[in-house]
Amino acid sequence: MEVNLHWHLDFTFCDDRNTSMGKTSGKNLQIMKKTALAILGLVKESYKISMKRIRYELSLDYENEIEKMLSMLDVDSIRKALKSKGESPMK
Repeated sequence: MEVNLHWHLDFTFCDDRNTSMGKTSGKNLQIMKKTALAILGLVKESYKISMKRIRYELSLDYENEIEKMLSMLDVDSIRKALKSKGESPMK
């Protein structure tokens, strides 16, 4: 699972090329990236399509697609996904 997470962070967010200078900013960026991946994982279950296809759909019409995707989610499912990724849940 760690290898899969690292691959997505590197491929989707170009994590290996990240040049965040501050320690805090780097940690905050990691939390945001893992949260985004957790949400995309939840959307993937609903859409029944690949992560690559989800990224493509988002690239075509970001504002409408992200609204449609987020409307399918509830706070509890996002909390569960974040716990499974090893992040502390939202309060």
